[in-house]
Amino acid sequence: MKFVNLLISIFIIQITLFSSLQAQQIGQETSFDRQLNTKDDQPVREFVESKENIDVKEKAQNLEISGDVRFEWRSIQEKGVVLSVPSSYLSSGDLSGVYLVSDPYYNEISYFSEEYRAFRGGDHVLTDGLPISTNDFDVEFNLKFKYNYKKSWAMAHLQFDNPAGIRVGNDCVAKYAIFNEDGSAVIVNTISPRDTSRALKGSGLGLAVNLKRAYMGYNVWADGKHRLDIEIGRRKFDDIFVSEIEFSSRFDGILLKYASALEDMADWYINVGAFLIDERVNHFGWITELGVLNIYDMGLDLRYSFVDWTKRGSNRCFAFNPLGTDFQISQWSWSYHFSPLLWEKEVPFEFYGGFLINHGAKKNRFTKGKLKNLGWYAGLYVGSVDKEGDWSFDIEYIAVQAQAVPDPDVGSIGRGNIFDLNLVDVVGPLQSLPRDFIEDYSYPSSYFYPSSYSSSSPSRVEFLGYFPRQGNANFIGWRFEFLYAITDNLSLDVIYEFSNAEDRRIGGPHNYHDFELEAIYAF
Repeated sequence: MKFVNLLISIFIIQITLFSSLQAQQIGQETSFDRQLNTKDDQPVREFVESKENIDVKEKAQNLEISGDVRFEWRSIQEKGVVLSVPSSYLSSGDLSGVYLVSDPYYNEISYFSEEYRAFRGGDHVLTDGLPISTNDFDVEFNLKFKYNYKKSWAMAHLQFDNPAGIRVGNDCVAKYAIFNEDGSAVIVNTISPRDTSRALKGSGLGLAVNLKRAYMGYNVWADGKHRLDIEIGRRKFDDIFVSEIEFSSRFDGILLKYASALEDMADWYINVGAFLIDERVNHFGWITELGVLNIYDMGLDLRYSFVDWTKRGSNRCFAFNPLGTDFQISQWSWSYHFSPLLWEKEVPFEFYGGFLINHGAKKNRFTKGKLKNLGWYAGLYVGSVDKEGDWSFDIEYIAVQAQAVPDPDVGSIGRGNIFDLNLVDVVGPLQSLPRDFIEDYSYPSSYFYPSSYSSSSPSRVEFLGYFPRQGNANFIGWRFEFLYAITDNLSLDVIYEFSNAEDRRIGGPHNYHDFELEAIYAF
């Protein structure tokens, strides 16, 4: 009963805090960066999962409890293109008639210019005006529950992931109240601004709660060789489907899983799922993956997956057939496992790789009229971590073109993207410009005008604005990870990764570096 009361208390706290957390930025990270940072790669996942079957008085024969505590330090470097305003215009105080244009030719007449510079460290700030450093510290606790009974099961995973530091009032400006003589009321029209910038500030937070997984399942049919399961609820895409460059999003939906075997040839499976993207506009997606495993006992696995993110009609922002949903992705992946003798001990090796293509991509102004819809990766994973003294090493090479994967679903390295931009963003607001002003420069009218433009358009039309052409894709990079078990429960994870723009002509030059050191205690 005490355990049930604890669960109820946790969920009540989460519900109470949920609404206030929606508007908060957690630490120095964007929502996507935080999502990507909490995606465990194979070495860490295997180590943590090896602790998930510990009995607590047999857990009533059916209940499993596991978890882990982490403390993490990241050193992050990122450079790219931003808009800047020349000091001469700022000093004049007159920014009327500002033009935001996407072609470098117009920089000569615009208050704004493109500049390639660092995004983090020194005096650099975010859009809220607060500084952004190259260091990031986090404290994390994961708590998992799994219950199995006969032909059904349920799983829940609560993640508490907070920025480290002291927790104080971090506003730089507040209010100072002036009361009446007996202190029973505030004189409203005398409330004065209070400069709090000189007080002690901190980055710590103790509220971030994430229901990372919560799903239930039922075994429909099993006869020893064939098995059909159905599951419904929440988990990560990469819990079900395999990729190093996609599937970092949340899967809220229903899943059918069928597994069987081809005698003396291979085991095989097929997973088919439908998931919710946006309930406000009835936007759903679907996904399937077919895998053939350990072909002829050679250790070779082959997989094919297809996922459809397309939205036809208006999204929640009333954008019709939004370009950011033009993703119908096929991926082919493979892995080869073998365990040679090294130092008188069998050491697991795995070579793996994959290639994907987005069939839904179209040439558009955001990619400068190019089709950039491919992605590929290759890697080597050596070792396995389960007990004291075990180690593993993982090295990956990854390339993701600008239209290969939706911005929120990009996996692995990414490119930092501290400003949380999407490939299809437009910087505005739209400008009303004279038609002859644009036509004088001999550019095709479709480059400047909306698709509704015609010769009968009025003398002033809406200009489309500046296209940053940045996002989480469009990168080539390397990732190195080393995991070592100090004890059966305590491990040290070291990661270094970096990336550069795959195509510098889309969004300009961009580079990103991240060094991470994380202590993990799993139980």
